[in-house]
Amino acid sequence: MEAQSLSTCNQCGKKFQRKAHLLRHQQQHSGDRPYSCKFCSKTFKRSDVLRDHFSRCERRGNSAIPSSLERGRKRHACDECSRLKVKCDNNVPCRKCTEFGRKCVKSRTTAASSPEETTTPGPSTPDTGSDRNSIGFLLNGTGETDFMREFPKSTTLSPHNKAADFASMAVDARYEPGGVAPSMYQGYRQATQEHNLDIMFSHLEFTTFEQRTNNWQMPGENIMLGSGPDDLFVDRAAMDQRAFDIREKLKYTAATQNPPHPPSKGLLDAIELITVDNFAAYVKLYFRHWHKHAPMVHEATFNPTTAALPLVLALMSLGGMYSKEAGDVLKLKMLLDTIEGYIFSIPGLNDEYELPGRRYVKQGEDASPEWQQYQLEELQGVYLMVVLQYWTGNDTARIRVRQQRFCRVVAIFHHLELQTVQHSPTLEIKDQASFQTWIRKESFIRLITMALMLDSSFGIFHNVSPRFQWAELDVPFQSDDHFFRLANYDAVLASKRVPLRRMKIKDAFLLLFSPPETVERDLEILRSDKLNALDMQMLIHFLYTHLWAATFSNPIASLPSTSIPHLLAPFKSAMSNWKLLWDEIKSESLDKGEWNKLGFQRTAEGYFETVKEVAEAFEKRGGGSGGGGGIKGDCEKGLHLKRVLSF
Repeated sequence: MEAQSLSTCNQCGKKFQRKAHLLRHQQQHSGDRPYSCKFCSKTFKRSDVLRDHFSRCERRGNSAIPSSLERGRKRHACDECSRLKVKCDNNVPCRKCTEFGRKCVKSRTTAASSPEETTTPGPSTPDTGSDRNSIGFLLNGTGETDFMREFPKSTTLSPHNKAADFASMAVDARYEPGGVAPSMYQGYRQATQEHNLDIMFSHLEFTTFEQRTNNWQMPGENIMLGSGPDDLFVDRAAMDQRAFDIREKLKYTAATQNPPHPPSKGLLDAIELITVDNFAAYVKLYFRHWHKHAPMVHEATFNPTTAALPLVLALMSLGGMYSKEAGDVLKLKMLLDTIEGYIFSIPGLNDEYELPGRRYVKQGEDASPEWQQYQLEELQGVYLMVVLQYWTGNDTARIRVRQQRFCRVVAIFHHLELQTVQHSPTLEIKDQASFQTWIRKESFIRLITMALMLDSSFGIFHNVSPRFQWAELDVPFQSDDHFFRLANYDAVLASKRVPLRRMKIKDAFLLLFSPPETVERDLEILRSDKLNALDMQMLIHFLYTHLWAATFSNPIASLPSTSIPHLLAPFKSAMSNWKLLWDEIKSESLDKGEWNKLGFQRTAEGYFETVKEVAEAFEKRGGGSGGGGGIKGDCEKGLHLKRVLSF
């Protein structure tokens, strides 16, 4: 074992107990990527990441994984027991797989295998690493190494794509991958194994992804694609002016970010990437791929030439991450800090000062619809910028947006009282103006509900207290996506349907805790509201937050007089009811072929497994913190969960 004396990085001063850890850290400064895939030539900083990549490399085909990267120790456990790090009896099927209804497969290479006998691991069971205390299997079991596993590309056309209208036009291959590969989600069981917490925070990059195209085609030279069916083309001159404005504002921000040092040439070159063609393409890529994961921007009426600049910048940046051009993606990543700096320097978003006329107005106050729409778009932009930096920014940016920027967003939400926003029970959609009012209110509801889920995610991954408190929440579920996709009042009339008011999230959450004598009646209430995968994901985030608050964060749980079974009983009922509803929703979606059209909502089952494991760990300990020394707060990469689940 290496000596435990501290080694210091000569560039940033960080200290490490092991020289190997120091050398790995120094690669972040040098940018070296010494490990490359022999099949597709992609490069990686670490050999374990390359090894995980081999199991998903499309160009590998049936070729064997290079022996130099195979595990050296002999494995006897089946794939599932090895992945979950539990004891296996070496039978096929083994006792554990039989008990839990899993498919028992032994496909791993052993040290005794000859080259002819070697079996290449399948994509559903790649090695997740050597961390014996890892909780990766709970959220991301198979070792995907980048952001795209959480926010995959779309497998269906956007609702208003109208690609057929451009069938005769040339395709610009820069913006979409050319090959078609099977969807990463090929069934129920595989979908529950594709999320790894460790990797999700260590290697969140956009650079590798499911290579699947939707045949979206770029328009001709003098026209730009709009977003909605009634606004198919946007004036090129207006788009060109918007791109110019963006470049100028980013140049000014870059010049003032690090005085007296001028912006680097690389940063200025990255700003010049924002041409009218790239700008239009990146916005369209947003609606193609990201939009389905969190549909909060009304695509049919979004106009990139008139929308609030923070929203335009966020959509452009998010969409650009799906570009096929790796060099363009790297340049956009270089711009993220500058874009964030500009957005949060805007009066109203910057909490250092306030200018007259820039105050955010609450719902119902005397303000023009145009100003309410503008502040909605501005808030959508700052929220999406927090999400983008958190998932793909550098380490400093991730900490900054979580600890500072998101707090500012929450403060504005509290000022606007968005945590209580609801559709008016008396509102009727009877003309275009009332339709726009409904869309605006629905967009606010979608924005706050997604922010609530992000708030819970910070608690799950970092063990921090929620910024939104239970007592103040009074917001409903999002309305049916069918209505949110409608372009105007005429489309509402044509659909011959009206949007229904959804139940409040708090009411649905409490119904999960129904006792056995009323559970059937209460679950029928939830079924009648037609809960979907996104609703269920929101509920499981709430369930984790409040289970953790009632167990490991609850001092009463450490008292000798506290009955642990009685404390956990309501949560066990809630988990059972949640899983029952989830299975029903998933079964119905699979029957209709809708499951693969969903976005990250499909990860809800991974969060359910986390909740279950936390409850079982608390019960095993008999309550209390256990293990001594407390549990790390405001941690990185779920360290508090590792401690809890490795006890």
